[in-house]
Amino acid sequence: MNDILTAVFGRLRMRLHSGAARMLHSDQEADDVLQDAFERLWKQRSSFKGEKHVEGAAVTAVRNICIDELRRRSARSEAELSDAIAATDGDDSAERQQLLNTVNALIASELSSRDREILVMRDRNGYDFDEIAAEFGMSETAVRVALSRARKTIRNIYRARYGQ
Repeated sequence: MNDILTAVFGRLRMRLHSGAARMLHSDQEADDVLQDAFERLWKQRSSFKGEKHVEGAAVTAVRNICIDELRRRSARSEAELSDAIAATDGDDSAERQQLLNTVNALIASELSSRDREILVMRDRNGYDFDEIAAEFGMSETAVRVALSRARKTIRNIYRARYGQ
C-alpha cells in the first residue's frame, strides 16, 4: 500500500497544490498543507483499499487542512481586533468612544435594516437566538448566519478603511 500512496499522491500533487494555493492565496502555505496531508495519509496508509480510496482521502485531507488554516486565521484576526479594542480602555476612553462611534456608524450605514436589527438585538440587548428567530420568522440557524455575516461585513469594512 505504501507504493500506491506515494504514486497516487505524486500524480495528484500539482492538482492538490493548486487547489490549496487557491484556497489559501499562498504557494508556500500550499506546500506546507501538502506536507501535512501526506503525513496524515502516511499514518493511515494500511487502511487504504485502492487508488480511488487514496485519491479521495488525499483531496479530503488537503481541503480539511486548508479549512483549518483559514479558521485559525479568522480566529487570530478576531483576537487581534478584540485586543485592539481592549487596549483602548482605561485612560484612553476618548479613543474607545471614537472607535465605538466609528463602528456604530458603519453598522448604521453598511448593514441592511434586518441585519442591523439582528445585530443590535443580539449584541446590545442580549436577546437569545430563538427570540430573534421568532421576531423575524427565521430559523435559529438563519439568525446565526445573518449575525455572523453582519459582524464579518463590519469587521472587513473597518479593516479596509482604517487599516486594522
